[in-house]
Amino acid sequence: MKITFVGTGAGATFSSKRVKASIYLKSDEGTSILLDLGTGANFKLEDFNLLDFSAIFITHLHIDHVSGVFDHLVQRKVMGMPEITVYSPSGFSKLLSSYKETGNNISAIVYENELPRAKIGDLEIYSVEACHSIYAVSYVITDGKKKIIYTGDTSEPCEPILKESEDADLIIHEGSCIEGCEQYGHTPVPKLINIFNNKKLIITHIPSQIEEEIKRVAKGYNLAFDGMTINV
Repeated sequence: MKITFVGTGAGATFSSKRVKASIYLKSDEGTSILLDLGTGANFKLEDFNLLDFSAIFITHLHIDHVSGVFDHLVQRKVMGMPEITVYSPSGFSKLLSSYKETGNNISAIVYENELPRAKIGDLEIYSVEACHSIYAVSYVITDGKKKIIYTGDTSEPCEPILKESEDADLIIHEGSCIEGCEQYGHTPVPKLINIFNNKKLIITHIPSQIEEEIKRVAKGYNLAFDGMTINV
């Protein structure tokens, strides 16, 4: 599987050095999906020419994880692209309806579930509950050979995520602060690197204004950046 980090900034990120959360994943057989689509990441999709995905999987409805979807839906309409399928916890349909009711000609096929899951091509995607300030899920993606976890926003230790991580080949985990963000449902980087093996961990959801400090604290760990690609 090939992973492209489209947006790696946290909700608190300042400026456009890191746009907000989004990950593009493509299987060896060519199936592609998107995990979250936050502020600005929709433009990066166009810059990177990553528009062939079959579905978008939303972890939760905070603005930095979902706001790029609606502008992307406008672009799909303008370009004559087919309707995209969106998998999300409850609430996305309400957001979409509010945009449509105020005159925006956008549409999507929406499946809402407490724990969204789907089989798309050779990829199986399922979710477990995360430990965030609002209801959120983390996604597990497998092609039958490799297993990837994308946590979205969560505060560790979070038992469902820890359990899934035991046999994961890659853990893409948020690292939103150095200290003090647990109260907002996030994981400080020092706690994160004490829990997970650096060989399996990639840290994302990084506030650009403390990026250098995070690099010092997490020396030897992989920090994602916008446009970074890896093969699993």
